[in-house]
Amino acid sequence: MNNKKATKGMAWLCAALVTVAATSSCSMMTDNLDYCPYGLYLTFKYDYNLQRADMFNDHVGAVTVYVFDDEGRFVTKREEANTSVAAPLKNHSYTMHISDLPEGRYTIVALAGQTAYSQQLTTQRAKFVRTEPDAGQAAETISIELERKAMSDGRYAIENNGLPLDTLWHGRLTEPVSVSPLRPTYDTISLVRDTKHIAVSLRELDDPTTMDIDDYEMTIIDRNARLRWDNAVDETDRVVYTPFATWNTDDRTPATDISGKPLGGVGHIGHANFMTSRILYHDNPQDDGRLVVRSKKTDLEVVNVNLPDLLSRLAIFEDRYRYSPQEFLDRGYDYQLEFFLKGGKLQYVNISISVLSWSMRVQQVEMNN
Repeated sequence: MNNKKATKGMAWLCAALVTVAATSSCSMMTDNLDYCPYGLYLTFKYDYNLQRADMFNDHVGAVTVYVFDDEGRFVTKREEANTSVAAPLKNHSYTMHISDLPEGRYTIVALAGQTAYSQQLTTQRAKFVRTEPDAGQAAETISIELERKAMSDGRYAIENNGLPLDTLWHGRLTEPVSVSPLRPTYDTISLVRDTKHIAVSLRELDDPTTMDIDDYEMTIIDRNARLRWDNAVDETDRVVYTPFATWNTDDRTPATDISGKPLGGVGHIGHANFMTSRILYHDNPQDDGRLVVRSKKTDLEVVNVNLPDLLSRLAIFEDRYRYSPQEFLDRGYDYQLEFFLKGGKLQYVNISISVLSWSMRVQQVEMNN
């Protein structure tokens, strides 16, 4: 019995000595500390999408983290981005190392884009402008506002200057992370994409040869220009998005009317590309964003639909995960809406989403319900 106690005691002493020796040897190194992990190591993932695949390294080009102490006060900021010289975020083992945090518990908010934030501010496109915290300020200080210009009717125009929005991702640690000087700390931040690409096309069934995208004014009207620190949407301002690109394409075969009678030409399809900020699905449909298409020739609305309701109808195809409408909208980011008109009046719309083979037809009567 005494021998067993002595053996256990010696084992414990040896383990302690090994730990002390390892710690001491790391602290004595001055030239290179790569072999002595310390501080906070953050990895990132972007698998909050409909593919349920981590696309961080392929999609994200820059990430900024804001660190707050246990009392919610801002401590420090770190940013890393790909450049023409080096692309660290493309490396599948990419980790952000924050080495100068005192011992304590910290909460973290992350914002990401395709390019460094400073580079985003130099473009002509509408920008997501950040309000960043000063030392000691709370996380609630952070906000991200899409540049906009006041209109005469009290709404705000998002002036895209013919360019798509920069892609915006948001993430944060939902639980504080503990940092110790005696050991490394590892954690992962999951990102959600806030910007949405919506491709709209118009077809005319009676006479496809008459379709011309320039004959239509197209807008998305919503209240999503400002995002808070926790990715909640401040819905104070009503904003108007216009397409950043419009064009026409031709069918490859001669056009016919609905009865099959040749029309002496090819049919045309009108196209428009939008990008918007985060889209919300509300309990009250009256609060949802809308897509409106107005004919310049007749000054009549040919399309006026509830956008989040229409897009989220594709959620029925993912029966395995049973996404709520809001989760579906947050995971999806690249939608196509193909509107079919008859004599200038909406008949039905085909909804689909890129990458996945999900599509459905919704009749006008269904959209009015």
